[in-house]
Order: sequence, then C-alpha cells, then structure tokens
Amino acid sequence: MKKRIGIVALVIAIVMTVTVPTAIAASMTAMGTIKYENGDTFPYGCDCWMENVEEEYSSEPWHYTSESLPPFYDYQIDGEYVTEDNHFHIWIESPDGNWFGEYTVLYSEAYNSDMEVILVDIIMYEQEQPLETFNMDLVTGWNLISMPLTPDENSASAVLGSIAGNYDAVKSYNATTDLFEDATTMDPGIGYFVHVTTAYTWEYDGTAYESMNADLSQGLNMVGWTNISADIPDALSSIDGDYRYIARWDATSQSYEVYLPGAPAVFNDFTTIGRGQGYFIAAASSCTLAYPYS
Repeated sequence: MKKRIGIVALVIAIVMTVTVPTAIAASMTAMGTIKYENGDTFPYGCDCWMENVEEEYSSEPWHYTSESLPPFYDYQIDGEYVTEDNHFHIWIESPDGNWFGEYTVLYSEAYNSDMEVILVDIIMYEQEQPLETFNMDLVTGWNLISMPLTPDENSASAVLGSIAGNYDAVKSYNATTDLFEDATTMDPGIGYFVHVTTAYTWEYDGTAYESMNADLSQGLNMVGWTNISADIPDALSSIDGDYRYIARWDATSQSYEVYLPGAPAVFNDFTTIGRGQGYFIAAASSCTLAYPYS
C-alpha cells in the first residue's frame, strides 16, 4: 500500500512538472519626463533606476543616465516583466544627491499601446542634506579662511559665533576696486580675512559645499574653496593658462606663500588647495573657476 502511494505521488509530481508552464519574461521599456514641481525640465545627467517589484532578475536594478530624448522625454530604461500585473518602481537621483524623485506604477495602467512602452513622468524634490561640523584653529592675528559648508544663517556673527569676543574684524576683497571691505555676511566660494584677538577654535555647522563656479576678474581675486581638498594643478584646471599665480596666507608667520604654475617644484610653497582656506588668485584675464571641472 505504501509503495502504491509513493508511485502515485511520483506520477503527480511528474505531471505537475510537465503541465505547469514556467513564467517567461518579456522585454519592456519605461520612459518619461523628469521635471521640477513647477514643470521646468530637470537638468540631464541624473542616475535613473528601475526594478520589477514582483519579479527578481540578476540585472536589477536597471540603470540609465538621463539625457534629452526628442521630442518630449528625458529618460528611457529597458527591463523585463512577466504579466501586466507587475509593478515597476522607478527612482531618479541628481548627481550631487540633492534632488530625488520616485514612482511605482502598475504595468497595465501605464502602458501606451501606440509607443509600446510604459510612460512614467517623475517629479524631482529637493532633499534635506545632513548637517556637518567644521572646525579650524585660528591664531592671534589675521587668518585667511573660507567656508567648506553652507550654513543656515550666513551673517558673519552667526558663522563666527563660536569665536564671538575673540575677533574684531572680518574683511572681504573687492576685485573691482582692489580694496578690502568689511564683511557682514559670509558665503562659500569667497575668501575672508578674520582678525583674531585671542587664539581660538572656529566651529560651525552646515551642509557640504561640494562644487563652485566663481567668476574671476583680471587681477587679484580672493576666493574660497569647497569641502573637498584637491591637488594643484588639477584643482585649477578650469582656469589653466588664465592665472599667473595663487597665494595663500600663512597665519603663523603672518606672511604669504605662493604657487607658480609651470615653476619647478622647489619654488612652490604649497601644492594643495585645502578646505577652510582662502586664496588669492592673480587672473591673467576674466575667467570662471569651476570645481569639479570636466
């Protein structure tokens, strides 16, 4: 009796194996627009991903970099599906991570029979960036600094709140008049001379300032830097051939140090642009300092 039951079970298993079809995946394409909330087209170069929620494929998530797809679309991702009841999750992120958009859609609801694709438009939303803390020891006397973080409040008193009572002057440089001016606000990308009366540690919070585009006038310009230190000449590749020298301030000796492009290494006092430091750039002509630069 047990033997007969075993044979029946085996036959049933074989029949099920033969008669139950294996789900076969078919290719599909998702495409659409990428826009701000106000309807403006979002800049191209975003990372776009898509995955099939119900199915699993070794190639997931499928990835694409957004670009203009005339006449109306900004991204296109190829994937796979089994049935029209499959859901697809699409998410898009800007290169700097500051903008993000996503949408999950049912294949049958988004399918466009004329184009034979699913159409999914994505709205991008600005993401709240995590706060970081920057600190830097300032010596008695003049210190040439810049801001590697973007603060919530940019008044000089707020940015320098940690050294309140230990400084008596904040100066920016006007490249048009070639004069130093009192600075009441402080922003990333600009250099500032701070006169410290008692050596103290400057500390403030903000979000990382990771890229810059600073318009330089012919002559001297006092600039800041990003949250990422970089080697020269790569750091200044966007103005290669357009500057005569770059100088930084040695607060300890209260004197300038210089980097001369093309000069033997022995003549250069430094070879790195550092976060938190301010610099003078002697521009041979009007140009734009961009970092990162491609």
